[in-house]
Amino acid sequence: MYLGNTGDPYPVDGEEGCQVAAVNDEASFTFSWLALKLLGRGLYSNPWSALSELVANGLDAGATEVYVYVDARDKSNAVVEVIDNGGGMSRDDIDTYVKVGYDKRKAESRNSIADASPKGRKGIGKLAALFLSPHFYLSTRHVEGASSWELDAREAEVDLDAHPNLAAVDGTYSTPNDTMWAGFETGTRLTMLSVDLTGYGTQAVNALGTRLANQFLLPVSATPRILLWVQTSSAQSMPAYEPVEKSIAFGNLAEVVMNFPDTSLQPVELASSAQDLKIPAKGLPGDIYTHTPRRSPMPAEPEQDEAWAEIVDDVDPENRTYLGVHYRLTGWIGVHATIDNKSAQNNDARFTKNRYYNPAQLRVYVRGKLASDRLLSQLGLTGTYVNYIEGEITFDLLDEDSLPDIATSNRQDFDETDKRVTLLRALVRPLVRYLIQERNKLASLISTEVGKEKERRETAGKRHFAEQLHADLEQHKEIPQSTRDELQMVITNKIQGDVTPKQSYRVFISHARTDRAFALFIDDLLRARGAKQEEIFFTSRKGATDVLLDALALSEVVKRNITDDNTLIFYMTSKNFLASQFCLFEGGAGWATRSVSEYLKLNVEYGTIPGWLTNGRGEAVLLGPNNTIDLTPELHNYLVDGVLNPMIAHLNRGRDIAGEQSIPSFTSADFPTAVEMAKESKTPRDYYDPAIVEHWEAVVQGELAGYLEQYFAPSDETKRIKELEVENTQLRALLKNQPAP
Repeated sequence: MYLGNTGDPYPVDGEEGCQVAAVNDEASFTFSWLALKLLGRGLYSNPWSALSELVANGLDAGATEVYVYVDARDKSNAVVEVIDNGGGMSRDDIDTYVKVGYDKRKAESRNSIADASPKGRKGIGKLAALFLSPHFYLSTRHVEGASSWELDAREAEVDLDAHPNLAAVDGTYSTPNDTMWAGFETGTRLTMLSVDLTGYGTQAVNALGTRLANQFLLPVSATPRILLWVQTSSAQSMPAYEPVEKSIAFGNLAEVVMNFPDTSLQPVELASSAQDLKIPAKGLPGDIYTHTPRRSPMPAEPEQDEAWAEIVDDVDPENRTYLGVHYRLTGWIGVHATIDNKSAQNNDARFTKNRYYNPAQLRVYVRGKLASDRLLSQLGLTGTYVNYIEGEITFDLLDEDSLPDIATSNRQDFDETDKRVTLLRALVRPLVRYLIQERNKLASLISTEVGKEKERRETAGKRHFAEQLHADLEQHKEIPQSTRDELQMVITNKIQGDVTPKQSYRVFISHARTDRAFALFIDDLLRARGAKQEEIFFTSRKGATDVLLDALALSEVVKRNITDDNTLIFYMTSKNFLASQFCLFEGGAGWATRSVSEYLKLNVEYGTIPGWLTNGRGEAVLLGPNNTIDLTPELHNYLVDGVLNPMIAHLNRGRDIAGEQSIPSFTSADFPTAVEMAKESKTPRDYYDPAIVEHWEAVVQGELAGYLEQYFAPSDETKRIKELEVENTQLRALLKNQPAP
């Protein structure tokens, strides 16, 4: 039964099965309490490093699965449990466990199914438990039987010179893992109480899986596996373990060098073809440069490096030996295309860079366990793209049994002055230099392409300017053709110099709020055709907040959108338009800043078209006979030829300059004769563009009845005039019927 952290401080469950230790049995550590406490605190810099040691013990015991449980509901009094299904420990193994400082790899009592090459060899990994907790339970199941033990260092009166004991007990602390543990035939369960995780926030705890995964080089195959469950709520009462996974964004690596004699350790992503990468490049189409990543083998011959001179007497590069011991560098090193979180995640969603995890690491593994993640900073390389390097390499020479131990006192790095570390730098530094140089070349290539694109855009912009100028001059027939030609030549020649014409093309939809349905119809149609939202300034779009959130006043926003970009203005005129001060402002701004050929209109009725917006073209109106509005053949083709296609042509000029895909235009309907339509049992509507019909019915049709009722409703002023006329008529009649004085 799971009791958890209830009122009882340390509830226990009995250990079933044959016991290999009596309840009064003890196993004494070879170090004093003081030595153990000092060692436990000095070996690890954080809980996650200590946890990795305990996981390594399970892997060394031949486990196919190691479970890590963190009960973080009370961070100041957390419970951490590590459970493995390895070979477990016999009574003799318990005596070995309490020995501190023995050679683990030469221990005669090693389990027969354990890893033939343990990750550690100093016999001090168990001190990780003391780093995490002053009180823990150790349960183990071995082919010889099962036993449970307790170490309690909570009491302040403990004699620090005394040697602590593992005391055999008949029960252990109960957790949600009791049922799972009961199903293991062999294995070890370490339950640590009162673990202090204060100071480790949600993001740090969430990063535990990635950090724990980075502690080991595990085969691509399903086993062995490390599984993690972090319990943060009492509602999570049932175990919910997930395999820990590395968060390496292989899909964001621009180039990789690699060497995998053991293909079981090669990441799947490096064994398959890589997808093209998108690198931020402001000035290119979409502000993106597309790069095809490269993967290549590490050079077979050692490359030149300044460090070789320091180890010339100890290393035989040709035979790859150090003091006669063979060495081999395996793994991979890559350079990221970008380290901006958002941009990198577009290439690979796994990319993470924050205060708890930095991918700019060269992780060095020895015997499958992380030995150092600081090698990159030890190479002495500088430059922007050093921070783009990531890699995982194995160099077992750093912990060769026949050579002295060079691990630092905290067991999380190596003595940088040792010649084996110098050899590692000599092997790795040329590879990193190469990757940095390639990323620099890529940056130069992108810069060159940006320059070419800028020149192309300016050329295209000037060409479109010249074409628009010609169209504008053609509107002024009062100017002699020769004069127009001369103006064209003079202005065009000037723009060929250092003047850069506007390159951002937009459409501005000017409308009264009550005419929203028709304006929305135009906006929806254009965006359905492929226009981007930012290419159309339209304040009545559903959910639009660009005006609401703009720090400028509405009038300034309107002015900026009309004058700052190469903007084509569309006016939806009506009596509502004339009644709106903002519409009149927009109309005035357009009239003042545009030639007569640079704006479009759709009118509700002739009588409300502002005279200063008449551009000499034919005018189309929505109102038909009997004040109705229908999608007639004339209106359909006017929408195509007089509104939509001119808008699309304008936006496509900007897209041509930007090197983007053009928006397809609409096709006006070609109607057969009435007789021909009758023969085919068709109506004019059958020849309309289906997209226009679909949007008209979805956006406009259902609004027409209410719109027309509002449009023709008398204003308050008209109502009052009619009321006065009625009162005046009644007064005259009354006076007429009065007798003469």
